[in-house]
Amino acid sequence: MPPHWTAQTASLCESGGHRHFRLLGLRGHGRGRAIELSALLDPSFRLVVPLQRLRDRRHWLPGWQRLPPSEPEPETIPDSGQGRWDTPQRQSPVAAMQIIPAIDLLDGQCVRLHQGDYDRVTRFSDDPVAQALSWQEQGAERLHLVDLDGARSGQPINDAVVRAITASLTIPVQLGGGVRTAERADDLLACGLDRVILGTVAIEQPDLVRQLAARHPGRIVVGIDARNGLVATRGWIEDSRTQATELAASFEGSGVAAIISTDIATDGTLAGPNLEALRSMAEATSLPVIASGGVGSVTDLLALLSLAPLGVEGVIVGRALYDGSVDLGEALQAVGPARLQDPLDASLC
Repeated sequence: MPPHWTAQTASLCESGGHRHFRLLGLRGHGRGRAIELSALLDPSFRLVVPLQRLRDRRHWLPGWQRLPPSEPEPETIPDSGQGRWDTPQRQSPVAAMQIIPAIDLLDGQCVRLHQGDYDRVTRFSDDPVAQALSWQEQGAERLHLVDLDGARSGQPINDAVVRAITASLTIPVQLGGGVRTAERADDLLACGLDRVILGTVAIEQPDLVRQLAARHPGRIVVGIDARNGLVATRGWIEDSRTQATELAASFEGSGVAAIISTDIATDGTLAGPNLEALRSMAEATSLPVIASGGVGSVTDLLALLSLAPLGVEGVIVGRALYDGSVDLGEALQAVGPARLQDPLDASLC
């Protein structure tokens, strides 16, 4: 059987010489989740398409499912245990967004920086494992870790804490900060992390990012931290001349799972996300975009939800959860999958 691969929407009807596909199932989380399609004219041919390409239900019209006139119409695929996939009749998807609590680690403690300034640190907990378990118990479906010591020095200062967190949780955990070699990325993924986030190395060694994305499909994320639209590196200490949107676009088709877009000017301020910067980022790439920085209320989350149709599939929330500005349960109800009442819509988000 040919290996799985990703196709652009425009080529779906012609890929591999086959035009007619049947929905078989789904896997993964969020907009990056893939739908497995099988060519009706050749059951041995398989095609994996990012869910983002099928969010627009115009792609789900009967014409996409119809066989040539001489063939019978395809019957509905039975439930495989992952949801029923009848041909939808409605064409307007209902948006939802993944809320990802953040734990920033500095000297083994949970902290938040103000606009990336290491001299403006607020400490929230000295027990990161307990904090991680708390977010999981409150309904989080993914946890975001940042090794601030690693981001600044490139050294794995907080590995013992990271391993303790991954061993204690059942939800996926992703980590960024100081991951600058292939060996480091390999080690982190081997110790139980679901994803690693590459920031500095993405601008300094982009080929390494592509190699790792090929080696670890769906597990490599590019973190783009920007100040006034330009990429900042090495724990936000150094500024580059590279536009954040250009860097994101350069990883198109590389196998990278997602882009985490952090606006340094709003990070840790509770002043609201930079919606225009996020819009520009989402329009610059077809990769899933995860927003980070500035969320201070559920209203901010609802504003971000308006960008979901463009490809902003999740948001990382830190300080607002710790100081009570945002309640995780309320946030999940407002913009998470729980807000979707239609079973088909819920399975798509």
